[in-house]
Amino acid sequence: MRSKLFAAGLIGLLSLVSPSAAFAHGDITQTLPAADSKVLSAPIEVSIQFDGMLETLGGAAVNSITVTDNQGQIISSPQSVVVGSKITNRLQLTDITGLVSVHYRIVSEDGHPVEGDYSFTVGETPMLTSAVIEETSIEMPRWYEGKGRSLATAVGIIIVGLALVIVRRSKK
Repeated sequence: MRSKLFAAGLIGLLSLVSPSAAFAHGDITQTLPAADSKVLSAPIEVSIQFDGMLETLGGAAVNSITVTDNQGQIISSPQSVVVGSKITNRLQLTDITGLVSVHYRIVSEDGHPVEGDYSFTVGETPMLTSAVIEETSIEMPRWYEGKGRSLATAVGIIIVGLALVIVRRSKK
């Protein structure tokens, strides 16, 4: 019984403490331009910030952003640039109006591919709310990085401690 409880506690601790398994899901934290926003002119580049580092596999282009105009024509560069948890792609054509679609495909630090789409509109008067959204896009401050891992470590230690207390009481 004691060894089973210890093993369960250890497995729980490892699943909580392992940063790549527990916290890296490839969720978007910020897009520029903001998703569903309206901008007066096309941006020079489109970027997406994720909640974890993006993987690179021996120089292969596994992370990409493809931007298309309202006619379905690709208006972005063939190569995207990845720096840490941010991916960026320059637009080759910026004299556009209408709906612009952004398709992304990334490999998050947990090794899973993630892909999705969002859009923004070029050439319409921006609404006040979209300007506010762009300026207040959520980006976690540097001091916050790693806080989730610290919490998971603390919870894991508590679980192992409780398992040990239960084992000791069951011996008596």
